[in-house]
Amino acid sequence: MDINSLLAPQDSPQVAPSSSNTTPKKPRKSRTTKPTGPTAASPSSKSSLPLPALAQSAPHQTSQQILSSPPISHPAPALRRAAEGTSDGVRSVRQGSTPGMDTLADLASMQHHQQTTRANAGGLRSTEIYESQGSANGPALPNLHASLPGRATLDHAMPDAPSQTAPTRNLATNALSETDSETMMELVTYLAANQFAYLSHIQLINLLHRGLRSHIQKYTSSTSGGRLPAYDLIAELRSAREAMNVRFAVGETLWIDWIEDEQFLATTFDECFAVMELCQKAVHEEPASTRLWSSYATWVTCLYAAATGDTAALEFVEHVVDIPEWSAEDKLVAAEVCSRQQLMDVWARGAKATKWRIDQSHTLWNTYAEFLLQDLKRSPNLDGQNALKAHFLDRLQTPHETWDRTFQMFSTFISDYENQSYEGIMTTVNQQCAGSKTAYGVREMSELAIMRAGEANSDALQFTKFTEYIEWERAQSRRKRAFVFELVDMLYRRVLLRFPATTEIWEGYLMFLNEEIVSHSRPEIDLLPSLDRATRHCPWSGSLWSQYLLAAERQRMPFPNIGQIKHKATNTGLLDAGGSEEVLQIYVAWCSILRRRAFQEESTDEELDVAEVGIRSAIEDMQRLGEAKYGIEYQGDPNYRLERIYIKYLTQSRNWHAARGSWKNLISSRGDSHEFWLRYYSWEMSTWGTISYSENATNAPSSPRPSEATKVLRTALKRPTLDWPERIIQVLQYHCEDHEDAAEIQASSVQIWKAKIAVKQRREKEAIEAYTATQAQPRQPIQSLNPEASADSAISFSSGKRKRDDDTKEPYDEAAKKPRNSEDHGSAEQAELLPTAPAELKRDRENATILVKNLPKDTSESRIRQYFRDCGTINSLVLAAEESTNTATATIEFESKEDSLTAQTKDLKDFDGRQIEVQVGSGCTVFLSNFPPTANEQWIREKFGLSGDIIDVRFPSLKYNTHRRFCYVQFKTADQARKATEFNGQVVGSNLKLVAKISNPGKRQDRTGALYEGREIYVRNLDHAVTERDLKAVFSKYGEVEKIRIPTNMSGRSKGFAFIAFSIKGEANAALEMNHTKLQSRVIGVEPATANGPAKRQATTVIRDDARSTASPPPDVHMTNGDHSTAPSPAPVENEQNKPSPTKIKARTVALLNVPDTVNDARILAIAEPYGPLAKVTLRPNHQGAVVEFKNVSDAGKAALGLDGYEITPGRFLGVGEVGEMMKQKAENKQDKLGNQAVKKPNAPVFPPSATSVRRPTQLGAKRGGRGGLPVISKGLVKKDKNEEGSQFSVPEGAGKSNADFKAMIADPKKDT
Repeated sequence: MDINSLLAPQDSPQVAPSSSNTTPKKPRKSRTTKPTGPTAASPSSKSSLPLPALAQSAPHQTSQQILSSPPISHPAPALRRAAEGTSDGVRSVRQGSTPGMDTLADLASMQHHQQTTRANAGGLRSTEIYESQGSANGPALPNLHASLPGRATLDHAMPDAPSQTAPTRNLATNALSETDSETMMELVTYLAANQFAYLSHIQLINLLHRGLRSHIQKYTSSTSGGRLPAYDLIAELRSAREAMNVRFAVGETLWIDWIEDEQFLATTFDECFAVMELCQKAVHEEPASTRLWSSYATWVTCLYAAATGDTAALEFVEHVVDIPEWSAEDKLVAAEVCSRQQLMDVWARGAKATKWRIDQSHTLWNTYAEFLLQDLKRSPNLDGQNALKAHFLDRLQTPHETWDRTFQMFSTFISDYENQSYEGIMTTVNQQCAGSKTAYGVREMSELAIMRAGEANSDALQFTKFTEYIEWERAQSRRKRAFVFELVDMLYRRVLLRFPATTEIWEGYLMFLNEEIVSHSRPEIDLLPSLDRATRHCPWSGSLWSQYLLAAERQRMPFPNIGQIKHKATNTGLLDAGGSEEVLQIYVAWCSILRRRAFQEESTDEELDVAEVGIRSAIEDMQRLGEAKYGIEYQGDPNYRLERIYIKYLTQSRNWHAARGSWKNLISSRGDSHEFWLRYYSWEMSTWGTISYSENATNAPSSPRPSEATKVLRTALKRPTLDWPERIIQVLQYHCEDHEDAAEIQASSVQIWKAKIAVKQRREKEAIEAYTATQAQPRQPIQSLNPEASADSAISFSSGKRKRDDDTKEPYDEAAKKPRNSEDHGSAEQAELLPTAPAELKRDRENATILVKNLPKDTSESRIRQYFRDCGTINSLVLAAEESTNTATATIEFESKEDSLTAQTKDLKDFDGRQIEVQVGSGCTVFLSNFPPTANEQWIREKFGLSGDIIDVRFPSLKYNTHRRFCYVQFKTADQARKATEFNGQVVGSNLKLVAKISNPGKRQDRTGALYEGREIYVRNLDHAVTERDLKAVFSKYGEVEKIRIPTNMSGRSKGFAFIAFSIKGEANAALEMNHTKLQSRVIGVEPATANGPAKRQATTVIRDDARSTASPPPDVHMTNGDHSTAPSPAPVENEQNKPSPTKIKARTVALLNVPDTVNDARILAIAEPYGPLAKVTLRPNHQGAVVEFKNVSDAGKAALGLDGYEITPGRFLGVGEVGEMMKQKAENKQDKLGNQAVKKPNAPVFPPSATSVRRPTQLGAKRGGRGGLPVISKGLVKKDKNEEGSQFSVPEGAGKSNADFKAMIADPKKDT
């Protein structure tokens, strides 16, 4: 069905509807059937030209918009009337039509126009790839000689839009070079054929503007004097600016240039006031710009001074603009237009519009306050005094950069007018307004970071700082009133002023406003102006346009106006260039509006016709667009959204046959998707229910059975390429049991039985093919999956002892990442994602876990283990109560997958009077990595708890790799786990992209790196003076030495062994001949490095400090080829006088005991830093401890007191002692299987006390024991922790320092050295 076929001859689409001639709506007629014949093609002209790709928005892109307002002109009455046109525009009034038929006519005209536009859009941005906005020197000119098709005019949408045409005269000028003049002529010609070539508009404007500046400079610098000659191309410059203003957002920078040029050129009364109108349009488009408001207000002030002679007003203006001499008559007119009240109004509006710009609002507010003070001084009165006082108080309660200056101004004001109450007023105001000063203080660093990024001319860095600033603002607590809506709103406006073409920011801003309206009761927020600005700046974004349409519908905008929004979105071809998905989003929103409007209570049959025509035309248009872009093989929208809207429309029209026909038409393209069949089945069931149980049904089925729904499922099972036939089998079985008779159940059982056999054979075949493919595929080296991850530049991670080559490192240098020697935390994820040959897994939690539901609420774990003990060995069991159903759910992990399959036989069996459900637990575990280093279990649960019920969080042990950073999160259901994967790719922490994937142990890959590839050797018994340079000189003869590490002790001295990595295994084997050879003063031992070798794992975090040259020095970039994650051994210290003694280092070092082996060094650093500056943090998971070295002895004492008994993980409390004590602790021995768990005593300590006593760190100048301290505690006594009675630590007899000693040490920091 074509749109024009619904129109009568007199209802030609060439005319437009008139809102003044409408007839009342007719009551809807009964509609029992609806024609459903094949749809005819709508008027269009196909184009085989490929549509150009529109680059996605980026931080450096400048603003783009399409305006429907007429161009700015001088205020001559005749010109104004010509620009504004008549009251009804260019369309004639059509008599005798109804709103529905008017809309049909509009749709036909719009449909024909937009398809003609698309057919001629091949040249759209064909030579423009959205580079950065041209500078003063002008960007590189695109290839203007390319063959480009002409573009249809857009007078239908923008009848007043000026357009460049081919030049009719010579545009040469002395202000431009010959090359620039030729370029300008080419640009004018190019834009005549490509009106929406954004960068060409920018280039032409910048070129003409540069010519004007050159012209002005040339004549103002000459000594001839006299009046400035006219610029030859001023008309072309103004025309170019007006043409761009109609089609795109001009942007703050171009607005400033435009206004300054017109201010300089204004010589007459009318021209001066035309500049004021230009300023009004600029601040209306960019209301958050302090620069534009300042320019506007300054110009009005200058006009006021010229008209009234009040030059005192110019004292508060920073940049005074010269105004030409006016006649006496002009001055009288100007004095009426630019009165004192008008001047004050402009400054007040500017101050109000930028009130919450905490960085620049003072540029307007301070000037406005000066004017108010001037007025009060000229005419003192109590009302004015009170108003100005309230004005000051409001300002002081608003966070801003110059709060102290405002407070000083207020102090002067009070001193002048209320001096008798000065102290009381100032004290009260200081107390009331101190919060706003504090609010700016906590934001000052973010403001400073943005300013520095701007000074560095780094758009990317500035964009990042703005984004982090917004995230921080939105995370502020509403309960504590730290969240301020106006600050967040203005921050969004600021970033959009800086990056106006960034769709992501616009969407975030609009979602923020939506959330405030819906969730936080702010009905005063009007979304439409923001959406209008968003779509003008990003006209290629279908998401923004669809939100615009939805908001217009919610606010009950007249339907013709909504249609104009849709038309403005689709008439330029920008959406097509952005991709078919962008166009589709518009059509989905539009068709949904048509459908909802058609079935409102007051709707008529004509609205039904409009909806059907509009929806079917949208489907046809999208099909043509897809075929033009992707070829004849285009299969349409994978989610068939428009078709579903049409089916919904037919269903609501009770046209069941036509709706069923639409479903059947989709089978050829969507029949392989089980989701399609389930939707089709659901529709059939819903239709059956509606028809069967409707009292007014006229076409009720002859059978009470849903036979059509049964046919859908049986048809689906006949497709051999169905993606998930198991699901259809299950639904068909349940459906027949619930709804069909015995004969149909028997017939379906046969089909289900055959389908199961076919599916089993198919899965076996697929498994064999997958195995064969993985066997034939060469093993690839693990690459970094997270090059974007960043780390704090103040910290570098080095290895005090060796670490494996597959350890996690922060990617300080991209060049350091070698495929063969990858050291990124992404390797843990790739171990899951990269395919490998099937291998026997040590522990297959994901596939050996079941979920048991509907258990009695009061059941016990022992009862469940007893019930399932005959199924196999149970590794773990987690029991959780379900409050909503008064039941319990258990997650049981078995020893093997076969055991879990056996346990599934108990599904629907009786358990203590309840019929339990046993489901496979696979797919319930999410693999997480690349989260912030300081993240703990609480952070994981808070972050992912929104996705569902978390059963368990498992961090890896760091005993053999201290830089591992990943974990496994087990959810109650697979759906919850899949929902948690939506966090994948989300930026957290310091620009880290979170990795969240469904865990699949079958895809783990063997570890790679020098250690596991046999390319690393272990050298022991080294002389302590041996350096990396010495080792490289000796071992380089065997091959290429990639890396050398010599672990050091606390004082920076070598520990006497090293690790050397070669490029290939053969070179490492050849180097073994150095075993039992003499190097300097010792006979060394050389052997292959192993994971369980004599060198234990540790992680050392070195805090950079030039004052201390011996605290495990920072990495040498030249020696490690840019690999900052590992540090070479230190060279011998040249200045031994500055080297602290071991005694001093020991005095400022604290050993932490009972540290779980899942805690990394970043978390130790986080809890130790509050006590004072650190020199070094060393993690020793193989001894359940960590060594923290402070820079000051007093800080070490504070930490010893504060960290003693600190709960680092649930149920684990830290102890404090000396390094030697910690080194005697053994590695944590975990037993997480039920069969091997030891029975815990009621009040057993959290960790076993050491064989020797716990000692406080020795302090400089301190004596052990002595008077004035605590009494000596004899050996064997224990001190109970203040937070947990079960936490006990042994205290040695006569060891450690008393509390008095610690207090003295803290109080007298001069003892620190």
